Amino acid sequence: MKLTALADWLTDMELVQAGNAATLDRYVGYLEPYATSHAALDRDEAVQEEVRNVARSLVGTVVAMRDGNFTRPDAALRDPRPK
Repeated sequence: MKLTALADWLTDMELVQAGNAATLDRYVGYLEPYATSHAALDRDEAVQEEVRNVARSLVGTVVAMRDGNFTRPDAALRDPRPK
């Protein structure tokens, strides 16, 4: 499955993105053998902090949703092609 198809599927299920900080797309150890790519990830502290930020963004969105303080930016828009 292509990642765009996966993103489309999750959007169709009306899942809410936790903001731009909640997405991450990185290559770690891309040109290295798979067996050593885990060591490259262990060394890449910046990627580890980016992953922490993704988790923080997700937690913040979940807390806001549970408290009733989160509204989708497109909540007031009407779907011109309802299913």
